Amino acid sequence: MAINSAPTEGVLKAPYSQLKSFFPVIKNPANHHRAVGYDLDQWHYVFTNTFSDDESQRLYNRYHIPASGRILIDSVLANVEPGHQEIWVDYHNDRRAPLLFISGGEDHLMPPAVQRSNLKHYKSKATVTEIKEYPGYAHLLPAQPGWEEIADFALDWAERHAVMPPVAV
Repeated sequence: MAINSAPTEGVLKAPYSQLKSFFPVIKNPANHHRAVGYDLDQWHYVFTNTFSDDESQRLYNRYHIPASGRILIDSVLANVEPGHQEIWVDYHNDRRAPLLFISGGEDHLMPPAVQRSNLKHYKSKATVTEIKEYPGYAHLLPAQPGWEEIADFALDWAERHAVMPPVAV
């Protein structure tokens, strides 16, 4: 299961909202080797754009920490550097587990277009790959009212698609 998943190597979708979300980190190449934080306005745009200003501030105070700039910079470079990068996956792996992409419909950091592109890249006919988009939800989807319904859907989906190993008798 992937909630608001990052693009894997080969996914070339980069909507404007995603580029704007990445910019505070990727604008300085030195950020590749250090932790980078967002200010409150950037945080609101990137993570809590569907939340009230007060709720966004509360969540910023509770959850915001600087994170490795390498994550976003490597994501941007993955499709231009030669060879497999850290975000490479085998799209043709017939033995992988079922995969559900859950997408917040208003997510700026990993917009639904990125999720749909991720989905299209998985080519195995032997496994299940699906997407479920939730309109009105931002990137910080688990902090929004209604997250329990999303969690229930994800659990039900996982149980329906679980592959049980044979039982020895």
